[in-house]
Amino acid sequence: MDSITFRMLPVDRGEACLLSTRRGAYLFDGGGLGGELPRLLKERRVRKLRAAVCTSASSARLWGILDLMDSGYPVAEYWLPEGLRALALAARRFDGGFPDWLVRCGRPVSVEASFPVPDTLPPVGPGQPLAAAAELALLGVAAGTGRLPPAPRPMTPSATFSAVAELLLTEFAGSGGDLRSFCIEALARGAAGDVGARAVLCARLLARHAEGLAVVRHRVAREVAGTLALAVAAEGLRARGDVRVRWFRPTGRLEEHLVSRHPVMCLNGLSVPEAPGPSGRVSASVLFQAVRRLHAPAGGLVFRYGDADCGALVCGDSTLAFLGRRTVLPLTRPTVIAAPQQGGLGAEEVYTRVRSVDPAGDVWVRSHGSYARRVAEGFRRQAVRCCLRDCRDRTVQEILLAFDQGRWNRLSGGICTCI
Repeated sequence: MDSITFRMLPVDRGEACLLSTRRGAYLFDGGGLGGELPRLLKERRVRKLRAAVCTSASSARLWGILDLMDSGYPVAEYWLPEGLRALALAARRFDGGFPDWLVRCGRPVSVEASFPVPDTLPPVGPGQPLAAAAELALLGVAAGTGRLPPAPRPMTPSATFSAVAELLLTEFAGSGGDLRSFCIEALARGAAGDVGARAVLCARLLARHAEGLAVVRHRVAREVAGTLALAVAAEGLRARGDVRVRWFRPTGRLEEHLVSRHPVMCLNGLSVPEAPGPSGRVSASVLFQAVRRLHAPAGGLVFRYGDADCGALVCGDSTLAFLGRRTVLPLTRPTVIAAPQQGGLGAEEVYTRVRSVDPAGDVWVRSHGSYARRVAEGFRRQAVRCCLRDCRDRTVQEILLAFDQGRWNRLSGGICTCI
């Protein structure tokens, strides 16, 4: 029997779970905005991925997946939350209500602001595939800075990305930091003539700006701008045409269908084809709710791998609420479980919804980002548990588990002592 391994890697204030199986390697989530994931995979001799999977469209999980797209890493297909694509289609039909949008993002409305009208952008079609991304960029910079750039003439997607990037760099220059390295790197890759690369550059600048916003004072604006940056980058990278994306839509109930051609099941979602966007105009209220749904706590997708010998469960940000009050998730074979919400208190109820026939044969892993955060009591009660950020020594090292002779063996990583 070929070896099956599970790795949890620390990546840019997040984590990535790598499952290497007989049928190929699967990556679940990729960490934050840092670009380290392609290098980490190459160092571990991961030649290609059968699928790179995002459990939720958050900055701590999706940016690493987008970095793989940007680097041209050999990935057969990407599995992304369907809400990203739905948000882009809705943004393309935004009714131009930027004042209402600013208020919802907690920003004052400036009478001097120039509010571009979506009709000035060319219609979505083969000639302008990034018009939706341009509208997302305008919405993002409005949320992040409270301002809009002067409308360029003509207002093409390329000109819009340049105007947004210029505004962001102006905002950043006033804060005393340095984001110009992003521009230099992007220009070196040809962003000056590649509209898709220009969109990705714009998205990275917006994400960096969002990360710099004060959490207490600008919490909503920070979340909205960060989420829209992800959507802009995803649209820009998909426009290159060399990536295959499979969309997953949460259903809110337990699903028992394997993903076609894969030994992996999405427990609370289904693979869906691309669908046409909404008809008619879309208001600021509808767009704002679409962004918040993508960023909703405990709303992540849950994926499960299983063969005759062992299994793996990646819970993402979910609390397994889709199981209902009376349904439990049975574990009938030795399973490694990536603890939801890093094993924190917000997912306490999860541990009552997972029932194993042999708890001593399972391994729970967590990736606490802060030692000040308390650990869920349900996690503490697990028979075997590991921690990416070792509790005792407060060091960070990856977890490597290998399945052999009917059990998961720990090859690296600290045992969680929950201090």
